[in-house]
Amino acid sequence: MPKVKRADTSRAQDKPQRGRARRQNTTKVAGTAPQRQVSNWLAAQWRTASYRASYAFRLFLIGVLVIGALIIGGAAGLGRLDDMGAGLLAMADARLTQAGFIVRTVDVAGAEQVSAAEIAEIMGAAGGVSMLSIDPEAARQRIESLSWVESASVARLWPNRISVVIEERKPYALWQVGGYHHVIDRHGVVIAQADPRQYADLPRVVGAGADVAVAEIIDLLDHRPELKPFITHAVRVGERRWNLRLVSGADLMLPQDDPASALALVMGLQNDRGVLGLDAQAFDLRTPGELIVRAWPDRAQAAQHFGREA
Repeated sequence: MPKVKRADTSRAQDKPQRGRARRQNTTKVAGTAPQRQVSNWLAAQWRTASYRASYAFRLFLIGVLVIGALIIGGAAGLGRLDDMGAGLLAMADARLTQAGFIVRTVDVAGAEQVSAAEIAEIMGAAGGVSMLSIDPEAARQRIESLSWVESASVARLWPNRISVVIEERKPYALWQVGGYHHVIDRHGVVIAQADPRQYADLPRVVGAGADVAVAEIIDLLDHRPELKPFITHAVRVGERRWNLRLVSGADLMLPQDDPASALALVMGLQNDRGVLGLDAQAFDLRTPGELIVRAWPDRAQAAQHFGREA
């Protein structure tokens, strides 16, 4: 008995369907051309509109700049530019004050001799002023005008704080000139607010020019601490060299050049012979490598007179 197979009708049925599919695909392809044309037209219109909008914005911006320049130029020509700027600043200041941007706290760091209240007062940072009214650069300059202040920095910390960091001058010596004593720092700057009576233990320098050269002589003596008990103060001579006044009243006359070697010489003689104990008016070290001891004139005359009588 022959095998019976079911006929594969799928192929027969597919033929008309494939034909229909081809017709349908043809229809679809044919239908996409208008759609592409529409989309291309829309894209072109969009690019054109974007270009026109960009061009119009540039024209508007140029116009605003030109008008602004004309206004500023006219105000400058009439001498009203400062008034215009002041008016705008006042308007902004008022708006910020209304919004609560006012100084409520002034933080001061590094101050020992100057109070925070004094800093706030000289800046004009009283409570209630607007933050915009505090110009950090102008405030810094006003703070540095205080004699105790060597340097300062000022910053606005929005919304309501002002930060101030200062470095104070360090009292370094007493400067006597014109019969008055002044406290000075290492650079010779007078600290006008410092009371000299409170700094009587500082080294003392005397004479014109002693202030600007004070570090030179103090550094020199710091390298010879064994000499300090013999010295009361240093005197600037001709604004070019130093005399050291001794406790005995004599002067140790240092040269203009290489005073360190002169001090080494006299300290060597002091250690060997106790030369600084001599009753002399001056110990002249101005000649390199030499020490000339000058006696008091009246005592030298008395000694000569006593010798003749003997």
